[in-house]
Amino acid sequence: MTLGIRCLLLLGSLWILAFVCRKLRKSSLGVEDSIFWLVLALLLIVEAAFPRLIYWASDLIGFQSPSNLVFLCGVAILLVRLFSQDCKISELRHKLTVFAQHEALNTVKDDDDAPVFSSEPAGSDLSRER
Repeated sequence: MTLGIRCLLLLGSLWILAFVCRKLRKSSLGVEDSIFWLVLALLLIVEAAFPRLIYWASDLIGFQSPSNLVFLCGVAILLVRLFSQDCKISELRHKLTVFAQHEALNTVKDDDDAPVFSSEPAGSDLSRER
């Protein structure tokens, strides 16, 4: 890995760290979500600081190229993240459905006291005007 790429990787990971810390201070990013991004940034810093670690791991596992290992790890991390987000979305969807049903039942219960139909026939206002 060339020095330029290592510097770019290090600067990018430091930018991610600063951005996540800023979002945490503003409370616009949850703690669980921020842990993922902080760990990812720290992994990028380790990769930039010790590039021989990737070469060693790819030789140990049996990859022909270290870039294949990096891409496989990236895809695996993103798949885990996607599954985690899908679980959260499913849970929120279920909560929204339960909430909507609860509110609909409360609305029907509150409207039981009010008459549903008027005592006058429909169109009676029109017949009086003629």
